[in-house]
Amino acid sequence: MAKYKFKEFMTELRAEAKADGPEAVAELESFGEYFRLAREVASARRSLGLTQRDLATRTGINQSEISDIERGQANPTYRTLQVLAKGVGRRWALVKPRPVAARRKRRQSGRSLRSARA
Repeated sequence: MAKYKFKEFMTELRAEAKADGPEAVAELESFGEYFRLAREVASARRSLGLTQRDLATRTGINQSEISDIERGQANPTYRTLQVLAKGVGRRWALVKPRPVAARRKRRQSGRSLRSARA
């Protein structure tokens, strides 16, 4: 079995989703947001020099659940996310993403979100 770099894997996955149509592309984008949150939890914990067990002690959330969340293998509740955020001294905002067409239009125009608001 050939080893893939994550970037190569994602490129292949995007191509497959594009070939499957707009619904597949939208589903892939939703996964991206899901895994972004998992990376943020792990990054925040590590930046404080905490182990998963340390964070579990701070928050009362089982270490195994923290591990599952960080690996993207769990579906945490909003309350669990709030408790984790407090445990690492952060706030996470869950926002409704803009429709795909609006994001594409902004990217094509070369405008950033910040410049679009100005």
